[in-house]
Amino acid sequence: MSTNTNLIALSFDVEEWFSVRNMRDFFSVENWHEQESRVRIGLDFILDELDKKNIKSTFFILGWLADHFPQIVKDIDERGHEVATHGYSHTPIDLLTPETFEEDLRKSIIAIESITGKKVKGFRAPSFSITKNTAWAISIIKKCGLEYDSSIFSTVHPDYGINNFPTKITNVNGLVEVPLQKGKFYRLNIPVSGGGYFRMFPYWLIKSTLRQTLKTDSLVMYFHPWEFDPTQPKVNLPKLKKFRHYVGLKSNKGKFLNLLEDFQFTTIENLIQLEASKASFKTYELETKALPKSAMIASLPYSPTSH
Repeated sequence: MSTNTNLIALSFDVEEWFSVRNMRDFFSVENWHEQESRVRIGLDFILDELDKKNIKSTFFILGWLADHFPQIVKDIDERGHEVATHGYSHTPIDLLTPETFEEDLRKSIIAIESITGKKVKGFRAPSFSITKNTAWAISIIKKCGLEYDSSIFSTVHPDYGINNFPTKITNVNGLVEVPLQKGKFYRLNIPVSGGGYFRMFPYWLIKSTLRQTLKTDSLVMYFHPWEFDPTQPKVNLPKLKKFRHYVGLKSNKGKFLNLLEDFQFTTIENLIQLEASKASFKTYELETKALPKSAMIASLPYSPTSH
């Protein structure tokens, strides 16, 4: 196990196999309750393995899951992990207006806090969808009483990311941002921090990249319960989406167990405290572009209900 003072903040986006962005054309939120729930398959594997290593992590949980399967939230919380929000309906922010985003976020916070009785401090946007075009969301996250965000990738991807964004924890427009980044492999920057990248690359490359990165930086890694469920239903997705969703599912458990053995981990909340004790966070101003027009974006994909 690495003894470097820099740590990996281990995080999980808790959602069903049918909740991901790639599946939006096949499964609407209104029909999620009709699908086979398989989230516990991967989640129980994750929780049991973390217990064995006495590792505490951050779980960004969908409010929809909290409402329909409250025991999931209870189990995560009772095992000593940090519980944060992943929004309610897993609708990417670029598909929402400021009004519907705030409604979705508040609904998720209420759903989770009503179960744990604890304040939710952190948020991760579905599909890392805080970009230059959706920077307006940061002020709403603050308005909802959250203390940090972990939604920005410090690189450009076809669907997300902000090029040249800081790789370290930063104050962005008055909110603590815990960004995700590519790892350093000699002169190359390689995205090994989770998701399809972790499933696609060989473990020796992931291990070497993480070790080189940790020499200078702490970093954040992310996974989803469905990534540890190789027998999940297969959907006839377009070729690229199919590759991104199903690549490496069969070998992912073994690679994840190797990861837990080789590195040291903490929660995002704890990483913020550790990094703040070293030095004050730098400030980064992200320009807020014109707000989206309601008429151009669909309304929330569920009927709001009071709690």
